[in-house]
Amino acid sequence: MSSFRFGKRNIVSHNERSNLYNLLICVICSIICLLAFTSMSYSFLDNFERKDFGDDWRKSPSGQDVAWTIEKGIAAFSGVGGHSQMMTGKSDWKDYAVECDIKLPTLQEWPGGIRTHIDEDTGGHYAVWFYPVQKNIKLYSGTAWDINTGIVTLGEFKPFDPEADTFFHVKVVHSGKSIEVWLGDNKDNIKKIIDASDDSFKSGPFALDGWDKPIHFDNVPDNRFWYSAFSGRGSGSS
Repeated sequence: MSSFRFGKRNIVSHNERSNLYNLLICVICSIICLLAFTSMSYSFLDNFERKDFGDDWRKSPSGQDVAWTIEKGIAAFSGVGGHSQMMTGKSDWKDYAVECDIKLPTLQEWPGGIRTHIDEDTGGHYAVWFYPVQKNIKLYSGTAWDINTGIVTLGEFKPFDPEADTFFHVKVVHSGKSIEVWLGDNKDNIKKIIDASDDSFKSGPFALDGWDKPIHFDNVPDNRFWYSAFSGRGSGSS
């Protein structure tokens, strides 16, 4: 009888150890997956600490190469030579978020903004543009590289009252038909300012977008893996 009880205790103890072992494996795997996805959520980060854009970036067919330079760790568009875009990404990128720091060296109208879900064959896109004179921000869709072609206003925010030569932070989030625009002083202090719905363009690279006035960009992470995996909405407060 005592031998039987001893064997039973051993069996229970073995089962408990097995369960704890399986639980430990699950916890470790979960941590590894979380770290991997967290790493991928900022898989593309460019703070432009070099002399040229490199292979990750390519200019759109519009405008002139000389309009784009890297100056003191900033991607700078001079406004020379007409509107132009500096793109990164692939045609199948979708359900991503893109964000960056932007500053306007002068508070003149039509500096530009950023574009997302770009159709590289036609130039079709979504665009977030900044208007320091009108003091507003607009979300557009358009059907060509020239933003005036086929333009549709999907959302607007005001008042927008930036300081000259001072960075602010903007984020655009795509999830299915949903398009969100977030704005703040920095990436840790942003709020949602535009919430729109449209599916004219379902995927594509994004671009830094300049029109005919200077505009500067810095710190560009791309969160496409995180949003594809978890359908998240990003940090900040609404």
